[in-house]
Amino acid sequence: MAEFTIRPLSPFGAEVVGAPPTLEFSEADFGTVEEAWLRHGILVFRDLSMTAEQHIAFTRRLGPLHIMTPMHFNLEGHPEVFVVGNAEEGGKPVGLKDAGMGFHSDGEDKAIPNAGSFLYAIQVPPEGGDTLFADMYGAWDALPDDIKAKVAGRRARFSRVTLHHVHYPHLPALTEQQKLDRPDVWHPIARRHPRTGRTALYIGRWAVEIEGMEEAEGKALIDHLVKFAQAPERVYRHRWLPGDAVLWDNRCTQHCATPFESSRYTRRMHRTTLEGDVPQLAA
Repeated sequence: MAEFTIRPLSPFGAEVVGAPPTLEFSEADFGTVEEAWLRHGILVFRDLSMTAEQHIAFTRRLGPLHIMTPMHFNLEGHPEVFVVGNAEEGGKPVGLKDAGMGFHSDGEDKAIPNAGSFLYAIQVPPEGGDTLFADMYGAWDALPDDIKAKVAGRRARFSRVTLHHVHYPHLPALTEQQKLDRPDVWHPIARRHPRTGRTALYIGRWAVEIEGMEEAEGKALIDHLVKFAQAPERVYRHRWLPGDAVLWDNRCTQHCATPFESSRYTRRMHRTTLEGDVPQLAA
């Protein structure tokens, strides 16, 4: 049995203190880690020394893995690992630059969003490049009753086509085929977690419309909910060190990358991603 403890973080989340650096756990210990992930939403690990195979193996114990497409920035020989950051090899980028800016949950603009993601720091700048995590259980719980009543039973439309150029101005415009491949989707704003049964506020940077509302009213409410979810009292800031890793639950958290001086420093992160499930409307 590994000797590790689960230490709560503020304002939410937890750190797994004393985890084996390869994250190779017994069945019993892994069950403890998974339960802590479901309870806290994010788990922080430090001083890891994982191979790509170990990174993949740990994540696969949580569920089926998602392969990011297109595969331009998947790790060679290990397509389950998505590389983000400004690192280069032979003068060519090996990761997606400026990934993750703006609060969101991974895959929120897809019919089946990703259940979770596990980001591992390979190389990080000495300053900047932090990641912010927002507690969406806490956001829902803190919403005033009149706002809860207004969004109860409603869905939001998430649109990659409408907002791709806004969030990824440095990337090429979507082709007509890419637009066909990423049609708009509707997801419940009050989302029931399939494992915990808890309700989370589900809204993010790809949301453009609320079901049954006039366009202006819907956009105003989306703006309000997005800002509400980012309230500092519900946001954990992770300041990365090499060997850190954070496992987050996309069904009840959001995250946001922060800038760093990319002309001076290199940031390289490896991410595995979990397949998800169709979002459920909270009762």
